[in-house]
Amino acid sequence: MPRFVPLLPRSLLSRVMLLYVAALLLLITVGLGAFLTYEVRSTLDDAEVGSQALSSMLAPAVADAAVIGDYDTIKRTLDRTIAHPLFERAAFIDLKGARIEVVRQDHPSPTPPRWLVNRVAAELDVINTPIVVGGRDYGITRLHVWSERVAADIWQVVRMGLVLALLGLGAGAALVWWPLRRWLGQLARIQALGAQLQQGDARIQPVASGEAPLEFQKTFEVLNQVAASLQAERAQAAVTLASIAEGVAAVNLAGDVVLANPVLGSLLGQPSQALLGQPAAALLPELAEALQAPGDEGWRGRRFERGEQVLEASLTRVRGDQGEAAGVVLVLRDVTEQQTLENQLRAELSARAHAMHTMSELLGSAGAPADARQVNAVEALSRQVGDLVVRLRQQADQLRAIFNLSPDGFISFDAERRVQYVSPACALLTALGDRHVLGQDEAGLEALLQGRIEHADSQRPLRLQELRDQPRTVQMARPMPRILSFALHDGGGSQTSQMLHIRDVSQQFELDRLKSEFLTTAAHELRTPMTSIYGFSELLLHRKMSPETQADLLQRIHRQSRAMVDILNELLDLARIESRRALDFEFAPVCLRDLVRQTVDDFGTPEGRAAAELQLCDTPQWVRVDASKLGQALRNLLSNAYKYSPGGGRVMVRVQALDNGHADIEIEDEGIGMTPEELARVTERFYRADKSGAIPGTGLGMAIVKEIVELMGGSLQLASEPQRGTRVSVRLPTMPAP
Repeated sequence: MPRFVPLLPRSLLSRVMLLYVAALLLLITVGLGAFLTYEVRSTLDDAEVGSQALSSMLAPAVADAAVIGDYDTIKRTLDRTIAHPLFERAAFIDLKGARIEVVRQDHPSPTPPRWLVNRVAAELDVINTPIVVGGRDYGITRLHVWSERVAADIWQVVRMGLVLALLGLGAGAALVWWPLRRWLGQLARIQALGAQLQQGDARIQPVASGEAPLEFQKTFEVLNQVAASLQAERAQAAVTLASIAEGVAAVNLAGDVVLANPVLGSLLGQPSQALLGQPAAALLPELAEALQAPGDEGWRGRRFERGEQVLEASLTRVRGDQGEAAGVVLVLRDVTEQQTLENQLRAELSARAHAMHTMSELLGSAGAPADARQVNAVEALSRQVGDLVVRLRQQADQLRAIFNLSPDGFISFDAERRVQYVSPACALLTALGDRHVLGQDEAGLEALLQGRIEHADSQRPLRLQELRDQPRTVQMARPMPRILSFALHDGGGSQTSQMLHIRDVSQQFELDRLKSEFLTTAAHELRTPMTSIYGFSELLLHRKMSPETQADLLQRIHRQSRAMVDILNELLDLARIESRRALDFEFAPVCLRDLVRQTVDDFGTPEGRAAAELQLCDTPQWVRVDASKLGQALRNLLSNAYKYSPGGGRVMVRVQALDNGHADIEIEDEGIGMTPEELARVTERFYRADKSGAIPGTGLGMAIVKEIVELMGGSLQLASEPQRGTRVSVRLPTMPAP
């Protein structure tokens, strides 16, 4: 126990309050825990009973609609069901595997923490109700209790309980603190006595010991005797100091005033009693350094101004019996009348000199007022001119900061059209520093810039005056390849005749190039089916053909139209994914093994081909992804595996767990494969490894797969050999099981 004593508060009041608050906190914690446990259990039981009752009421309505196959009525019934705040999701699954499911889109308020939602979801079971009519099984209804709503109700109760507990704790502490402070307040009398002794009060009030505890009465009596003795000694010193005509102060080694006569108080504008205990350096800032500087001897005759007074100070150091420093004695005398005239004359001369000096610097002329009566006007003019200089400097600093931060370059010319200023960005854009450009005329600057233009010999010479009518964009070779735009503007003043504006437009040109390339490729891909549609339809309009030929041409038109629709849909899908950047993805924990199995089972295997072979890992791997988007990517990869293996062969789908916290989904075929050059471009838009056109496709599938996987934090890896097949691996980061 003794080793914990230093951790306790030093105050008795604080220790008692700490013990009381700890006991009160323990009782409140136990009571609050019991209440919250009961409330949580009651809420969960109510939710479970209510969900069972509503599920029983829902079953007849779904059964009536299921008998006649009215799925729209089932859908509306499920919509009305999740309108109840108890359910989050409702579904009907018939015997054939068809599924009608509705999901709530809103969220409760307040939003509960995720750990509480997961805990509530683990406590609540899914309500499954078989639909049986006349002894025949039509399917099953499945209701998911809205665990987030139940958690929100519990969270509201928890927050209210915590608030009430904190209020109770604070109120209890406040009710106990006041009487304890009053009962233990007798100890504050010693502090009051110490403050009186420290401040040097003339009348020291003795400590009353009548109401004090017995343990404190003896101590109070001794303190009263010491205080009375010290008060008598101070009274004798005060009489002696009051008879001196100069201000006298005794300062201890700490720099605090321990004695001061009334004359010193009148000089400093404070009662002498108020000076006791104050730092001498704070009372006389003008002498702060001199008071703190060590030295064997004192000093005399130091004058300083204090408001309207002029004081002369002398300092004498006090030594003890052994020669050690014991403090200093400071003497002040008022010499204001002796220097009044001198100060007035000095002030007038200083104001006149300052005004003339300022006017001489700003206006370029010097002079003196006709007589002394103009001094006030000169001072006012000096202040105005000084303010103007400050404002001009501030504006110059602001402009300098703007130019330093601007990514564009600026070069200004003086009245003779020579370079007078170069912004820092110019050196980055053109590799021309101040020492190369400052002082150059237009011809010199044109030559410097021309030497940095790519293929300058074959380019039209750069002329600054031509840039007034229209800016010019040039390809620069130094300091690095980039595209710059040059424009010349009027300076708007006599000191700045013109300003050259340099802007880096490389990114804008690159964006325009990529846009043009994309539009060209998209137009080419759309033109191929459109040409077929236009040609076959023109044949049908102008020639009479047999029904068999007409049917064949219509089938070709239908296939080409379908190809155009696929291209447009995939273009819109890709644009939506890139623009939203996963903002519309609904991320949730998903079991990777179950998702892959469901995707393969739902995939429509081409006629005459065997279903994909599954190799799943034994341990379920969980990932946080958008299940529908990942399913879309896997369906694209399965479609490619079958399309690009027209000769048949197996299609393998594997799920493997890696040691680095990731899992791989591998889709492997035994198809035509790709060369290394084709493999490097397979994720480009509209790129297709099959150049013959015999295999249908838009060339956008792998680009969409790559965007989806990367937005989910994964990566795409491909391996292929010509005529031996292709293996695509989707690597995703795993997470702990929820």
